[in-house]
Amino acid sequence: MMENNLSMKLASDLDELGKVEKFVKKIGSLSGCSDDLEHHIMLVLTEAVTNAILHGNKQNREKSVDISAEVSPDRIALSVRDQGPGFDPESIPSPLSEENLLKSSGRGIWLMREYADNVSFSEKGRKVTIEFKM
Repeated sequence: MMENNLSMKLASDLDELGKVEKFVKKIGSLSGCSDDLEHHIMLVLTEAVTNAILHGNKQNREKSVDISAEVSPDRIALSVRDQGPGFDPESIPSPLSEENLLKSSGRGIWLMREYADNVSFSEKGRKVTIEFKM
């Protein structure tokens, strides 16, 4: 299998999240990955896109979220970029610490790092790159 590239642009509206599932299904069919891996990709990508819409673009429908995927025989690399002001990913407190256990936010980055093989941020936190090994 050669490398395949996919991309999609979403408006900053949570109603757009249904399109993420179709995108992940296409990744699954191109990669031939296991159902478990496809489920992990769905969890992580949904979280990254939700964060981009809510926290990055502040649900401003005039701003978009760009999603891309590189699918190769040995890995799936995703990127999600918003048009917001950015943030420092290292400043997000651990959702596992006692004082944060009951907070409703702060779990997204932890979840992404838990399920993906590699998660990195660039451009002042406006872009997250997520890698899954096959």
